[in-house]
Amino acid sequence: GRRADLPSAVSSSSGGRKSPPAAPRVWFVPDALGIVCASATWVLTLSQGALLLSAWLLPAQRPAYSAVHGSLSHLLASLALASHARTMFTDPGALPVGAPPAPGLAARCPLCGAVQTPGAHHCGVCQRCIRRAHHHCPWVNNCVGEDNRKFFVLFTLYTALGALHVLLLLSAPALRAYARGEWDLQTPVLLRPSLLFLFVVALNGFLFAGLMFTIQIRSILTDPQSQPGEPGQASAWTNLKAVLGPRPSPAWLSPFASAGPRAASGPQAVV
Repeated sequence: GRRADLPSAVSSSSGGRKSPPAAPRVWFVPDALGIVCASATWVLTLSQGALLLSAWLLPAQRPAYSAVHGSLSHLLASLALASHARTMFTDPGALPVGAPPAPGLAARCPLCGAVQTPGAHHCGVCQRCIRRAHHHCPWVNNCVGEDNRKFFVLFTLYTALGALHVLLLLSAPALRAYARGEWDLQTPVLLRPSLLFLFVVALNGFLFAGLMFTIQIRSILTDPQSQPGEPGQASAWTNLKAVLGPRPSPAWLSPFASAGPRAASGPQAVV
C-alpha cells in the first residue's frame, strides 16, 4: 500500500489563517490480495444466507420455522459483516510518522520512520508500525491491532455462530433419522447440490472462524502486556476489558460501539 499523510490543518488563501483541522479519512489498505479475500468473505457470507433461505427455509413451507430461523440467520450475518467492515476500515493503531519522540522512546522504525513503542510491529502490507499488532489478516484486508481487535473478535464470533446455525439446521433431519434407526444416504443435503454447497461453506466457515476466535480469546486472556507499564501484571479479566471495553455491557457484543478511547495515532492513514 502507499502511505498518505493527512495534514492537521489547511492554510487559508486569505490572511494566512488556518482552517479547522481536516476530518480524518477512512483507513483503507490498497492490497490486491486483501481486497480479493475481503470481497470473497462478503460473497460467501451473503451466499450462505441466500442459499439457506431459498434452498432450505422457504421450501419447508413452515412459516413460523422459516421466519424464526431466517431472522436469526440474517441477524448473525449482518453482525458479522458489520464487524468485518469495522475491522477493515478502522485504523488498527498506526503510529504517527514523523512525530517527535517521547522521553525514553528514541528508537525509530527504519522502514516507516515512526517512533517505536512497546508492542508495536511494522507491517509490510500496511507499511506502518501498528500498536499492539497481532497479525495482518488478508480476510479483513487490515492488521489486527489495538484499535480494531474488538471488531475482529466479533467478526470471528458472529461468523462462527452463523455457520453453526446453518450446520445445525441442515444436520437436524439426519440426526433425527439416525436416532430413529432410519439413517441412509438419501438425505436432502447429499441429494441436492445447492444444500451440499451450503453445508461445505458453513462447515469451513465454522472451522476457520471458530479457530480464529479461539486463538484471539486465548491470546487476549494470556497477554502479559495488555496494560501499558504493567508487563506481566494484567489479569485475564483486565485483558478482556482492555479489548472489549471498560465494563461489561451489551456494547461488548456490538460492532457499532468502540472499546473506548485509545491513544491518538496521529494524522496519517493508509489509502
